[in-house]
Amino acid sequence: MRQFNISVIGLSGTEKDRGQVGVGKSCLCNRFMRPMADDYFIDHISVLSQSDFSGRIVNNDHFLYWGDVRKTTEEGVEYQFNIIEQTEFMDDSTFQAFKVGKMDPYSKRCTATKVFSAEKLMYICKNQLGIEKEYEQKVMPDGRLSIDGFVVVFDVSPVPNRSVEKQVEFVQNVIATILKNKKPLVLVTTKNDDAYELYVREAEKISQRKDYKSTVQLIETSAHESINIDLAFLLLAQMIDKVKNRVKIISYQESAKSRKELLDTRSEAVTRLIRNQITDYHILWSQGSKMLSQYREWNEFLNIFGHEAGQKLFRRHMKKLRDDHLNKKLHQYLDKFALALEYLLPDIGALNISDDDAWECARNYLQNHIEFEQYFFECPQASWTELVDMDEAEDEARIPFDVLETSEAETVFRNYLNSVQQDKKKIGWKQQFKMLLEESGFVTPGKQLSEVRVLFMGRECFEALSEHDCQQIYDIHQDDIIEKSKQNFVELLLEHAQYFLQFKNVDNITQEDVRQITDVIQEDSRYKMLDRLDQERRLMLVQHLRFIHCPIRDHCPFFYNCVDSLIEEVLSDKSASNHKTPSGGGWKSSGSGSDRTLNLLIVGSEHLASDLLNDIRICTGSKGEYIYENQTYYLNYRIANGDMEAFKAIDVYSSGLICVYSNQQSFETLKDNLERTLLCNLELEDKFENLPIVLVYQPQDLKENEVEYLRNEGMRLSEMLHCDFIDHTQNHQKYVYDILNIVILSLKLTEMKSYEPYPSNHTDLRILCCIFCGDQYDIENIVQPLVEESTLVKANEHSIIVDVFIGDAKRRVEFILSSYHGTSQYRDELIHGYIYFYSAKRRSSLANLSILAAQNANIPLQIIAVTESGGVNAFFNSDICQFLITEGNAVADRFKGSFMTFSADQYVKFAFYNPFLKTAWDNKYEVENLHVEESITLDSGEGTLENSVNQMPRPPPRHESYMLSNTLGTDGSGSENYEMAPTRSLNSLNEERDISLDEVYDDNEKPKHLHQNCTESDSCASSTERRVRQQNAYYKASKKPVAAKKQKKKKVAIPVQTPRVPPFGSYVSPPEIPLHYQRMAVGGPGEKKKPEPCVPEFMKSDKSPEYSMVPELAGAGIFGAENLPEYNMNQAKCLKDFEKLEKRRIKEETARQRKLQEKEKEQEKKLKRKLKQNAKGLVETAEAQFGKLMITSEQGEIPIFLNKCVEFIEKEGLDSEGIYRVPGSRAHVDMLFQRFEEDTNTEIDALDIPVNAVATALKDFFSKRLPPLFSKDIIKELEEIAGSRGVGNSKLNVEVKTDRSCRLIALKSLLQKLPPINFAILKYIFQHFVHVSDNSKLNSMDSKNLAICWWPTLIPIDFTDMGHFEQLRPYLEDIVQTMIDQFPYLFCGKDAFVMV
Repeated sequence: MRQFNISVIGLSGTEKDRGQVGVGKSCLCNRFMRPMADDYFIDHISVLSQSDFSGRIVNNDHFLYWGDVRKTTEEGVEYQFNIIEQTEFMDDSTFQAFKVGKMDPYSKRCTATKVFSAEKLMYICKNQLGIEKEYEQKVMPDGRLSIDGFVVVFDVSPVPNRSVEKQVEFVQNVIATILKNKKPLVLVTTKNDDAYELYVREAEKISQRKDYKSTVQLIETSAHESINIDLAFLLLAQMIDKVKNRVKIISYQESAKSRKELLDTRSEAVTRLIRNQITDYHILWSQGSKMLSQYREWNEFLNIFGHEAGQKLFRRHMKKLRDDHLNKKLHQYLDKFALALEYLLPDIGALNISDDDAWECARNYLQNHIEFEQYFFECPQASWTELVDMDEAEDEARIPFDVLETSEAETVFRNYLNSVQQDKKKIGWKQQFKMLLEESGFVTPGKQLSEVRVLFMGRECFEALSEHDCQQIYDIHQDDIIEKSKQNFVELLLEHAQYFLQFKNVDNITQEDVRQITDVIQEDSRYKMLDRLDQERRLMLVQHLRFIHCPIRDHCPFFYNCVDSLIEEVLSDKSASNHKTPSGGGWKSSGSGSDRTLNLLIVGSEHLASDLLNDIRICTGSKGEYIYENQTYYLNYRIANGDMEAFKAIDVYSSGLICVYSNQQSFETLKDNLERTLLCNLELEDKFENLPIVLVYQPQDLKENEVEYLRNEGMRLSEMLHCDFIDHTQNHQKYVYDILNIVILSLKLTEMKSYEPYPSNHTDLRILCCIFCGDQYDIENIVQPLVEESTLVKANEHSIIVDVFIGDAKRRVEFILSSYHGTSQYRDELIHGYIYFYSAKRRSSLANLSILAAQNANIPLQIIAVTESGGVNAFFNSDICQFLITEGNAVADRFKGSFMTFSADQYVKFAFYNPFLKTAWDNKYEVENLHVEESITLDSGEGTLENSVNQMPRPPPRHESYMLSNTLGTDGSGSENYEMAPTRSLNSLNEERDISLDEVYDDNEKPKHLHQNCTESDSCASSTERRVRQQNAYYKASKKPVAAKKQKKKKVAIPVQTPRVPPFGSYVSPPEIPLHYQRMAVGGPGEKKKPEPCVPEFMKSDKSPEYSMVPELAGAGIFGAENLPEYNMNQAKCLKDFEKLEKRRIKEETARQRKLQEKEKEQEKKLKRKLKQNAKGLVETAEAQFGKLMITSEQGEIPIFLNKCVEFIEKEGLDSEGIYRVPGSRAHVDMLFQRFEEDTNTEIDALDIPVNAVATALKDFFSKRLPPLFSKDIIKELEEIAGSRGVGNSKLNVEVKTDRSCRLIALKSLLQKLPPINFAILKYIFQHFVHVSDNSKLNSMDSKNLAICWWPTLIPIDFTDMGHFEQLRPYLEDIVQTMIDQFPYLFCGKDAFVMV
């Protein structure tokens, strides 16, 4: 390693010689020797005191020793430099150069090649002078140095009191002297960061002088910016070392650019580092610098810029973090402030000030607001920024009030003020535009805004609103007028109720029918209003026709406001409020109406019950108060030992039973008593009904395995008893609260259970109140007089029973509340009177009332016109009201009924209905006799005198043969589910064998002969009334007595088909009159009897339903001689009538047998013709019956409707989840059928119908439009193949029945027996099922689910009872699933691919 001694020289001397500042020699040496920013000092003075001059640093010399340093070139050559700075020190007292012996001028002295100074120390900075020991001390080696080269400094910055000529002269002189001494030199320009261009050119001229022969190299430097410093000294070292490949001299501009890029890179890296590592503005510099010192980027930055720059950058980052945090917090406060303004100052008008002082008034208003402290808080000790800095407001959700002093808060207020004012204007414009639309007669349903835009041009409200707002308001207005027009159209259809009555029993509506209806109503403005919505108008017409044909709730045009639904809600609310808990309930009222009392019985062996009671008292206080869901409960306690006597202490006032055990012995005792009490001892069953039981386990001093064992045993016992189990592993407060909560929740659930419906068959009068759907009055006003009766009992969802005095006696009256269309479900029931309510401002209401009144003309009726507020004045104030009231009165007169008016705001009492109830009671027995006659006429087809009620007991109502499974579930639709009872239908009277009571009823259900006890009301009843009661003895006898025990929940039956009633006009033989009734009617005691016709013994046994209507009595019968005066008949006339009746019966019996034989022959002929038609093809018959839907498609034998539906579903619905399982809209289904009836080329894609609706239509096509694909014989064979008939009853051998493969072969053979068209349709639809099941991952419909949905449609079987249905269902599902899974084998002739 080469070592060189370098001398740095430049203009020096007094201020007069060098100017105000030096040329930069010291800064140049400092940067070269110690390049780190922290070691670089800018201020180096040459004016010293005598003591400093004579110190070891200066050592009475006019030069400084800067020490030694090592530098390496880019080629890797290392040099060591000893730096000497030649200068001239001034005495601070005389400002003249210090005199040191014989001293040459500076210009000669600075070029010396040898320097001497013993014990001279290295110079670092001016602060070192006088305190040398506190700095590093390095002595100049050997006290002497031989100079190897010179660095001549030329200052290019403008300096006052220094001329460039003087500096040029000095530099030229020293260069000449150095060159004369044959020493290498480098000319260095300093302070180029503040360079003067003229001085730079002067320096260049010096280096380019010809006499120097290019030996003087010029280097442009800047010590402050650390640019080209090392380059100057390394170049000089290479010149001394005479290296040929010297370093390249780089211009100042290029070096400055590179240096700037380096500084920017280091700054960005450190900035990024600080941003990532320092995120809390509370961190101090000492902490932050320590954290950053472990990163290379930070250390490099400090080397270049120094710690001061690093600290400055750090503090700038801290300030930014704090500002960001404050801004974030401020924005949070401002967001809350905006919300507070909306709540505290919703109306700007409350300020009542001008815009100038609005902000100040708003602050005062908020500060004085009653809810100020809910949104703001004040802190006079500190500002909001100080609170944020101290983290004092972190948990405070309110706003510091001094935040409102910021300009940002005022901006928020101004924006809010402007938005409120703008919103007010916008709301006003919207209202004006809405009124403009309503006033315009050109805006009709279905018109687009673009069609009427020209009408609103120039209007301020229209021009001020945006396009979106205008369109939105217009759409809302369109929805309103469309809905109103639809309602008006429905009213139009309802007003023509008399005309639509002809379509009630029409199954198929043709286009001609629709055209005729249109001709009737098309001139009405309500029809024309929907001209642009013809499709929806046609759909509404179809829906109305469907409602006329099947008037159920689901078809009601006011579905959501259907009267039946409203009645259910009203009666439910009223009954809930009137419902009283039985005295045996677990609740007991205390002083206040809202407080409750809990009577707790605590059972436990030894001290367990007392310990638990103490825990409860600790949690509930001395008064025993417990609050649950804002309800106060007062606790009463009783403690009992865990034996049988404890359980006998349970009474009807007990609210809960708490049983506690702790070890094996106490558990066994408790378990034994609980099991014997709850499971075996029936005498205590009523005590435990709905009684909450809690089993508590408190382990004490047990091993872990014993604790776990007893815990499991307790949980098992709780599951067996259906009670709650609590393990006391928590603190006593928690488990006590759990016990009390369980008891309260159980009692609430018990209270919420629905009560048993009141039996409605024990009533004296049944009145049907009819209300028209859509009438604009409150139904509660009508129901109010009824439900306010203290004797009110709810019979079911639509009826209530009230005890009321009629005349001198108290009667039980059932009021049935129904819609007009819901009355159809009561057509076969006994109704003693009708009350019709109608709106006195609605024509359709009266039109439908007239039809209903005509259908029940022979029954007492009352018509009530409901008027608007004002009562009688409404008659004179409205023409329509006057007209409708007059017409309603005329209808009442026409049908001999009574008429009244009822004001919507009028409050009436129950006495309002008393006059009509009196009328209904007076006509009760005539109505009942008429009802029996009509029932006989409808059932037998005869209405002659011979079949009058006086000669035959009243038959049981229809619901006695087909018992309703749940009368509460009826909705007026007529689609109730029936449970088939094994009684006989009317057609069964024609069979050869009768069904006895032993076959009809179980042993415990047989009717018993009861003696009728005369009550107080019986004594004053007429003979007709007593006779009817005797006739009704059968019904009372057949009823099971209500058990005093807790009733078990009934099993819900699967819905089955409703009983089939012979079509109207078909012949049904009249029921025969029992002979022993005839004998009773003509014979008295001792009277000679006529010979009896031959009657089978089983008929005389009175076991069949026909002959057991009237109980057999001892002695004379109901029609005995002693009873003849009650009938007002003489014996001779009765005998004559009986003979006529007997002859007529024999004659009718002969005719009936003859007709039956002819009917059987005719059926055989029809069956033969049907088989021939099946051979020719199924579609021809179907097309004749169902129209264009059955036209075959291009595929040949497949109906076009089936083809297009399948293609659409496979195109759009294979990925639809639940296809065929999720039903579609009935309106869309009907529209689809109607479109295909009109045009068979209809494309389903163009109808915009959901795929679920198309799937539903396809199922309806198979079930309702397409004749069955399987004949009855084929279905019987299907049952045998499925294995549902059992091995013994089947025609198939045992091998076929038990082997699945054999059954598969038999199924294939059976399908081949089908007619070709049937087989083709079946193959087509099952191929579709295969495609659907292949996509089951998307639609969740595998072959099993498809079989469940489709088997009732494809295999229609008439089930006789529930047992038959449950027996066949799984087998038929399996058949359909097999036909899907084995499609290639069964339909395509391929091998089966499913394992069998």
